Amino acid sequence: MKPNIFSIILNVGTAVVVAALAYGSYKSATIAWSVGICVAIGLVVYAFRFLPEPKKVARKDGAAPSSRSQTRQAAVVVAVIFGLMLVVPTVVLWLGRYSPELGALVGAVALMAIFLILWLRSRYQRSHEADDG
Repeated sequence: MKPNIFSIILNVGTAVVVAALAYGSYKSATIAWSVGICVAIGLVVYAFRFLPEPKKVARKDGAAPSSRSQTRQAAVVVAVIFGLMLVVPTVVLWLGRYSPELGALVGAVALMAIFLILWLRSRYQRSHEADDG
């Protein structure tokens, strides 16, 4: 791949961030734990790309579902996620009083859970799409 200005900026930025995190991890155990949690989450996200594509499921009635039901489902998912995210800061701060590492872990897992839920929903949607489109 031919390097362009964006790939150069990305590589230099990544190197600077890695150096800053390495220095911060050397100075503080809390930063080291946070970096470790982020690296673990990154590895899990990277592993998701090796999952097989969802298989198409044939519809029994042959008709596409109404857009209203899909809109309602999406609204419910967004409302539930938003409602749960209102509670997360309180839980993270409460846990952080006992263990900053545990608070960081719970916060990171909560943020990744949003993307996991949306990713799983998109896979479900793709597997149930009509074969004509």
